[in-house]
Amino acid sequence: MNFKSVAWVLALLVAGLAFFLAATVAWIAGLAWVLALLGAVWGVFLLAQLKRWVPLRDVAWAANVGIGISVIRWFDLPAGSVSGLARLALFGAGAMCLVFFALIGPGLLGWIAERLRPPPEPELPVEQPASPERLRRWDPKD
Repeated sequence: MNFKSVAWVLALLVAGLAFFLAATVAWIAGLAWVLALLGAVWGVFLLAQLKRWVPLRDVAWAANVGIGISVIRWFDLPAGSVSGLARLALFGAGAMCLVFFALIGPGLLGWIAERLRPPPEPELPVEQPASPERLRRWDPKD
C-alpha cells in the first residue's frame, strides 16, 4: 500500500467523522436538519455518480456512513434498563441501519443514476482510408 492510498483512506475516515459530528449536531437541532443533511449528501452522491466523479462519490459514501452511525447512536438505551433480548434487537437494528447506509442506500442511488444517465451517442461511421489500388486508379492530375 503506497502513501497516496493510505492518505486517501485517512481522508475518507476524516470525512466520515466530520459528517458523524455534523449529523449529531443536526439531530440535536431537529429532524428537519438531519433530513436536509441526508438529502444534501445523497444529492452529492447522485451527482458524482452521474458525472462519474469517483473521489467525490467516495467522500459522499463516507459521509453517508457517518450519518448512518449517528442514526445508530440514537438507538442507545441505558445499559441497566435493557434485557438480553432487547439488547440483541438493538444490535440487530444498528447492524441493519449500517448495512442500509453503507450498502443499500448507495446501491439504490447508483441504480437511479444509471437510469437517469442519457444513453451513449452512437458512433458516427468512419470512412475507410483509400487502398493503394484505389489511389493508383484515381491518379490525380495536379
